[in-house]
Amino acid sequence: MGFCRKRGWDCSVSVTHPNCKAPVLAQLQGLPESAWQDIGLCGEAVLVRHKPRKWREQAYVVVRKFLEGAQGNLFPVHTVILVSRDDLPPDELVRRHRGKQGQENAFKGPLRDLDLHHPPCRKLLANQVFYACGQLARMLLRTVQFNLLPQFARKHGLRPLIRHFIRTVARLVKAARRRRLDFAKSNLRLDWIYGAAVQLE
Repeated sequence: MGFCRKRGWDCSVSVTHPNCKAPVLAQLQGLPESAWQDIGLCGEAVLVRHKPRKWREQAYVVVRKFLEGAQGNLFPVHTVILVSRDDLPPDELVRRHRGKQGQENAFKGPLRDLDLHHPPCRKLLANQVFYACGQLARMLLRTVQFNLLPQFARKHGLRPLIRHFIRTVARLVKAARRRRLDFAKSNLRLDWIYGAAVQLE
């Protein structure tokens, strides 16, 4: 938070650990119902302040929501968000935080499918290029999956595609003036390779 605050950047962090959430939720005791603001989607939010140990006082947005279902919930579910600004209404702070989450969710694909959790570079710009290349690689793999492979291959993620298609090992053999590819018996998805070959032909 301090790093972002020094540069004048807005930031927000979801507080998920129960021990960290408990003191913030304790601030809600005795809070009147009029303090809660409707933010849509069956949720309400309120801005509270809390001073963790060895920190300065921080602003938190607490979102409460009754989960929908056949019977509903007797007690609401609370979401706690640490925010860098307290001059905006709670609904705007929640909107900004969820917008950031949307960007993070869009990036989960390369992280999960290509295992890009640990950037190799020390410079921020270099890591941005690294992750941009990861996004491009994922899009190219999806293009191969949907345009070259059989339809049932689309149900699989990218890891099986990489394992059974991209990393498939074969030996090119020339005999009797003809060339052929010899695959190992352990290859499980030769039908994917055959389907791609037919599409390319």
